[in-house]
Amino acid sequence: MNIITGSLKGRRIPFPFKKFPEAQITPSKVKEAVFSILGEDLSKMNFLDLFAGSGQIGLEALSRGASFTLFNDIDASNTRFIGEILRSWGLDNRSTVLHMPAKQCLRYCAKKGFLFDIAYVDPPYDKIKGKNHHLSHIIEDIAHYDIFTGSATVVIQHYYANILPENILYLSLTKVRTYGTSALSVYEMRK
Repeated sequence: MNIITGSLKGRRIPFPFKKFPEAQITPSKVKEAVFSILGEDLSKMNFLDLFAGSGQIGLEALSRGASFTLFNDIDASNTRFIGEILRSWGLDNRSTVLHMPAKQCLRYCAKKGFLFDIAYVDPPYDKIKGKNHHLSHIIEDIAHYDIFTGSATVVIQHYYANILPENILYLSLTKVRTYGTSALSVYEMRK
């Protein structure tokens, strides 16, 4: 895995795949699509990587100028790995790493007053066709906490056959893009 563009372009993320053979890593094509949707320049934006895994999406956001990125993952090995990368690359002053279940992380962010312009959500895939209640609950949790600026974007990566709700609280589904067995659903704040 490499950083695609920005100040860290070309840096290799040395994620230990042999140690984590079950890890589901976002393919390069999907990562490129995420940032095609979000834009090349994320300057002055705060970014939430809620299910960070290897940290590659949040690292890409920092490379593209994000002012701050919060990485969260339930797996302690992943958060240790991300923390080590951030320190070794000199990015720990623009980031925070949390080791919590997603809902607890959202509650913590609201309590601490974090405000995000972008959230990237890539939970473990439920490979089911049709409505995905697990993902719907995650989106509802995201919308429930007051942690977004007025023009925030939430990108959900999920199994292509999952159907997500069109509206949850103040979030509206604005586009869905499919890439093989992965899909990206983009939610925007309703005006």
